Amino acid sequence: MQMLDDMESQKVDLYHEKQVKELCALHALNNLFQDKKAFSKKDLDEICLNLSPDCFINPHRSLLGFGNYDVNVLMAAVQTKDCETIWFDKRNQNYMRVIRSYYLL
Repeated sequence: MQMLDDMESQKVDLYHEKQVKELCALHALNNLFQDKKAFSKKDLDEICLNLSPDCFINPHRSLLGFGNYDVNVLMAAVQTKDCETIWFDKRNQNYMRVIRSYYLL
């Protein structure tokens, strides 16, 4: 019984934002940072413009601007929160060594 009480006291509420329209990147980022206000559509649109300021048609989001952001926007957004992303390529076996050693520490 004590064990169940300990588990109850350790419960953590997780924030989960459901996907709406083509804003999966926005919702994934807010879920990652567990904050509804971590990013807005406006924030991601600004990142798109900064990534390709001279492009009439921005290659980092959908043609009509409804979202559908590419991985470059995700990576740049994460960096604005002083976090780092690591590109994972399963074909590269060196990554597996790094991952294993990271989790063993």
